[in-house]
Amino acid sequence: MTDSGTEMLGGTDRAGSVGQRRLLERPFVTWPLGVVSVAVLVAAPWLRQELVPAAWLGVAGGLVFVTGRRGWRIELAVLIAAAIAITMAFHWTPEVLSEAMRASELVGFAFALPIILWDACRLALPFWIAGRLVRDPRNAWLPAGLTAVVAEAVIPGVFPWKLGYCQLAWPVTAQAAALLGPEGPTFTLFAIAGAVVAAAGWIAGWQGWRQLSLGGAAAVAIAVATFAFGMMAIAHTEARMAAAPKLRLALVQADPDGADAIEEFRSLTRQACDGEPAIDLVCWPECSGGSYEEGLDSFTDEAAIFRRSRPPQRGLRPLPEPDCPLLFGGRIYRGFRERPSEIYQSALLLDRQEQLAGCYHKRHLMPFGEYVPFADVIPELRLSFPMETDYDAGSESVPIDCGPARIGALLCYEDMVPQAAASLVADGANLLVSLIHGAAFTNPLTLQQHRLLAQQRAIELRRCLARCSSTGETCLIDATGRISRRLPLGDTGLLTCDVPLLEGQTPTTRWRWAWPVACGVGLAAFAYLGRLKRLGELAA
Repeated sequence: MTDSGTEMLGGTDRAGSVGQRRLLERPFVTWPLGVVSVAVLVAAPWLRQELVPAAWLGVAGGLVFVTGRRGWRIELAVLIAAAIAITMAFHWTPEVLSEAMRASELVGFAFALPIILWDACRLALPFWIAGRLVRDPRNAWLPAGLTAVVAEAVIPGVFPWKLGYCQLAWPVTAQAAALLGPEGPTFTLFAIAGAVVAAAGWIAGWQGWRQLSLGGAAAVAIAVATFAFGMMAIAHTEARMAAAPKLRLALVQADPDGADAIEEFRSLTRQACDGEPAIDLVCWPECSGGSYEEGLDSFTDEAAIFRRSRPPQRGLRPLPEPDCPLLFGGRIYRGFRERPSEIYQSALLLDRQEQLAGCYHKRHLMPFGEYVPFADVIPELRLSFPMETDYDAGSESVPIDCGPARIGALLCYEDMVPQAAASLVADGANLLVSLIHGAAFTNPLTLQQHRLLAQQRAIELRRCLARCSSTGETCLIDATGRISRRLPLGDTGLLTCDVPLLEGQTPTTRWRWAWPVACGVGLAAFAYLGRLKRLGELAA
């Protein structure tokens, strides 16, 4: 190990910081330009999902920007960059909140601001930690990546995004999720960014960077391993899907709020069932059915349905004399019809005899749409969100049996929540089906980002994910995370596909917290060794 070329992780490399200082002192890299550039690059893949390398460059620029520089000014600059990136990536948030509150966008922005700042702090935290622990940008990716994994695993968010999800347009870079869990792609993103930093310094020939540091070499090795593992994992999973039994599925995309919605659903369903080969299951989106009393197990008697149901769509018989089983989204209530004690958003399976063959109650409710966060602490918040119904959360992760398929049903927001799908797979689901009602979201980017966050479930659990949405994106995501078929956003239509039914469990399903805990231990060890190194330098 030479004095000028390498350093212990967490230690000091004075020569290695020369290139960084030269970069930051160049006229075109001023603080405002650096902050905005990093923010734009980090946000870019969330706006145009194919721009995956922009995230690598943005994170790499952030690592160069923070290391070797301490104090509140640099930390404030990092927070501003993170806030700009979050605001750009999820700029639709104020509009969605204002619609939920039935108020102006200014009011929506006032409520969105604390959410943006919360997510900005979570995004900035890895860079804050790296700036305090490391003085060589080539090594900064490691404490930053470890911190990001721990932060994403334990710090909740209203919109449950993780930084690594922005790589999904290039599925080869996201396959680590099956091995390391939902936060795995975030760690590999930081490793790839670290490799970019090391390569940039080596190519530029900055003093002290002509030889790789230990951290830079590790970043390059992990980046190469990420791509190699991704290609092998995709090939292996494709072979498993080809050999697996198939379920012929029909997904109906139509808006349940439309005046002729039920006729559209029935017409498209008959069209699917009349075709060849035969359909094994038809899916309708969330809220496509009525609100039924718990215990109603047959839908053949219209008078009984009317007596044992309530608005909306009281008395609705979804599909008389179906030619194939129907999975649709409805509501189940307990207690009196006029004043139920509990109401659930539910996925209901009707068999060919119109008997209720399976039911699942939504366990993870959508913030500000189905419940108001912190309303128990601040009751006045509930007054700002005039929801028509206060829903209850289900408690059981029970797959629904449909012939050879054991369906893990997810309702709207749930397909973005890793533990929702993981618990269903742990309990035996060999297919994930998400029923979504997204008509309230008029910005197409909102629907695309919802799908993006759901896409990761297929990789984590090695299950195909069929999404049936009222306005989009209705699609089939295979077990490699790639979209094999889809319908255009906003169209009314029918998507038929053969879906592989996969068995087995990934390390993510079996040991969900293994990787975050390992990263937490690694971060503590990194900080401790760095402190010992600095104390030794002071003593010398």
